[in-house]
Amino acid sequence: MTSVAYASAAAIIGDALKILLPPVRRTVPEYAAEHRLLRSKSGGGLERWINDTAPYLIEPSECLTSEDYLTVAVAGPGQCGKTSIGENWFLHSVATDPGDMLWYMQTETGVEAYVKERINTMISTHDVLRENLGKKAVDDSLGFKKFAFMSVSFLSATENNLINKTARRIIADEVDAYPESLGDIMPILDVRRQVYGRHSKIFALSHPDRATGLDPARDWNKGVMAIYADSDRRIWWCACPHCGAYSSFTPIAARVFTLNYPPDGTLDEIELTAHLVCPVNGCVIDDRERMAMQSTGKWVGDGQEIDQDGIISGERVQRRTAGFWIVGLMSPFILGGIGGLARALVKAQRERDVSGDDNSLRTVMVKQFGVPYAPERNVGTVDANELADRAEQALELGKVPAGVRFLTAAVDIQQAHFEFLVRGWGERGESWVIDRGRILAEPSTAPDDWDKLLVDVFQKTYQLADGSGRVMKIRAGGYDSGGAPGVTQQAYAAWNRWRQRGAIRFYGKAGPFEAWSIVPLKGANRPNAPRLTITYPDTARQSNKMASRGTVPIAAFNPNAFKDDLAGQLMRAESGPLCVHFPAALRSKEKPHIWFEQLVAERQGKNGTWEKISPNARNEALDLMVMNDVIARLHGLARINWDAPPPWAAPWDKNSAVSNLSAASLMPKTSIASRLA
Repeated sequence: MTSVAYASAAAIIGDALKILLPPVRRTVPEYAAEHRLLRSKSGGGLERWINDTAPYLIEPSECLTSEDYLTVAVAGPGQCGKTSIGENWFLHSVATDPGDMLWYMQTETGVEAYVKERINTMISTHDVLRENLGKKAVDDSLGFKKFAFMSVSFLSATENNLINKTARRIIADEVDAYPESLGDIMPILDVRRQVYGRHSKIFALSHPDRATGLDPARDWNKGVMAIYADSDRRIWWCACPHCGAYSSFTPIAARVFTLNYPPDGTLDEIELTAHLVCPVNGCVIDDRERMAMQSTGKWVGDGQEIDQDGIISGERVQRRTAGFWIVGLMSPFILGGIGGLARALVKAQRERDVSGDDNSLRTVMVKQFGVPYAPERNVGTVDANELADRAEQALELGKVPAGVRFLTAAVDIQQAHFEFLVRGWGERGESWVIDRGRILAEPSTAPDDWDKLLVDVFQKTYQLADGSGRVMKIRAGGYDSGGAPGVTQQAYAAWNRWRQRGAIRFYGKAGPFEAWSIVPLKGANRPNAPRLTITYPDTARQSNKMASRGTVPIAAFNPNAFKDDLAGQLMRAESGPLCVHFPAALRSKEKPHIWFEQLVAERQGKNGTWEKISPNARNEALDLMVMNDVIARLHGLARINWDAPPPWAAPWDKNSAVSNLSAASLMPKTSIASRLA
C-alpha cells in the first residue's frame, strides 16, 4: 500500500493567518532602503537605494506617511533627488499601503517621456510592482496603471484633467511649469483629495521658477515657493568639517556657506578652484568635504533656532504643510560638483553682460542652484533731484510722523566726527527719515566721545507729531566698527563698557538673529558674502565650541544686497509698503541737494557690486540708510505680523516705546560719565 504524506495542519493554518496579517508598517525611506532598485551609474546592472547618499531626502519622505501633514512641498533644483521622493512613495504605496494616486506633470509630452523612461523601468525592475500590475490591456497604459489594490493616473496639468477626479494621494510635479491660466494650483488640488480628509496627501515639488526673489512677503506669491511660504519652512543645516560650526546652504539662513572662486579667472580656473567658505570661521571647504558633511545635516523649521554647535531650540510652528527647500549646493548629484556650478554661474553672468539677455542666468539660478531668480532691477538710477522733489513739507525733521511704529539709529564713523541717521519704520517696511546730524569727535582715540554718542544718539527720544507731548525712544541702533586705525578697538571697548553699565539690552532672538539694543556693524568685502550674520570676531577662541564665550556681537552684512534693497525702495514714489519718506528739511536751499546726492552716490556695476560714481563722491547718507535697514532686519522687520505686532511695534496708544515724558528730561544735568554710571 502506497504511503501518503500529509501537510502539517499547523503550517497550513500559520500560512493562512500570515495572509490576513496587515503588512509591516515602514516609512517611505525605510522601505526604499530595503527594496528600491536603481540603474547603476555605469549602466551595468542594478543597485540599492541608499538614504545616506542624500540624507536631506529622508525627512520630507517621512512626512508623506505622517498624518500630521496634509501637504508636503519641496522646492529645489534639478538633479537633487526630489522626484525620487515621489517615486519611492509610489513604490511604498503599491507594496504596503495602497491608495489611488493622481500624478500631474506639466505637459502630455512630459508625461509620456517620464512614464516610459522612469515608471515603466521601475515596474520592470521591482517584483512587487510587476506582480501587482493588472494583466488586462486597459490596466497598463502610458496614462494609467491599475495595480491590485490601487491605481495611478499620470496626467498633464490641464483644466480638463483637474476636474471630476479624486484620489487619496496626489503628486504635483514641477508645479511652476503648469499653465499660468490655472492660477493658484493648491485650491484646485485640494478639491481633488477633499473627500479623504486627513488621510489624504499632496506632494508638490518644483524648481522655484515663479518666485521673483528672496523676500517671502513680496516675492513668494506664486508656484512652489508660495506653497513653501505657507508651510513650516524647513531649511538644511550642516556642520563645517573643519571648525564644527553649523551653517546652511540656503540663502535666507542666518549663517550661509558661500561659494567662492576667482571672479576674473577663466572658466577652467573657476571650476578648478571653486570652494565653499564657512561663514563662522572662514574655513575653506572643498567638494569632497561638502559631500561628506551632509551626514551631519539637520532640517530646522520656522520657529526653531540652531546654534553653532548644532543644538536646535524652540518649537517648530505647527502647520498642515511640511515645507523643504533644497538648493544645488546641497546635492551630491550635480554634474561637476561645486566647480561645475560656479562655472555655469559665471558663464551665464558673462553672457548676460555681453548680450543683455538674462535667460541663461535665470535657468542656472533656478534649475541648477534652486534659488529664485531676481531679475536685475534698474537700480541706482534714481536722480537726486527727483528724490528731493519728493521730500514732504508736512514732515518735520526731529519728530515722529503718523505711521511710524519703531525707530532705529545708525552711526557712520569718520576721521574727526560721527555721522548719524534715525529712521522710523511702519507697516510692511514703509519708512521715514526722522533725524540726521554730525557730532564732532575723535573716534579712534577718545572713549569719552563714544560715551557722548551713546547719550546724544542712541538714548535720545523723539516727540510724536500728534501734539500730545508723548515721545518715542529708539528701539535699536548700530554703528560702523571699522575705519581708521584704533576705531575697531574703541568700538568694541565702548560696547563692552555700555553693556557693563546696563546701557545695552539683549532682547532675545528675532527669527534667526540675536537682537541687541545696540550692536556694532561690519560690511563684508566679498560680493557673495552672506546677507546678514551675527558673529563674535573679537573672541580669541581655539575652536567653535567656545563660541558662547564671545563678548561683542558683530552684525556682519553684505552691503551690496542691502543697497539693492534700498534702490528698490527709492524707486517707490507712492506711499505704502517699502516706500521711503523724506522731510523737506533734508533739501539744500538750492541745487545740488547735498544729502540726496550722497544717497545716490553709488551705482551697481555689472558684477552686482556697488561703487562710487566718482572717487570723490560722499556716500554717508547711503551708508546710514543701509545700516538702519540692517538693524531693522535684525529685529525681525520682515517677520512682523502687523495684525498682531509686538508691543514695541504696536500703534502709539499701545506702543511700549512711547511714553508721556522724555527720559532725557528727567535726567539730572550732570556729566556724561555720571549719567553712564
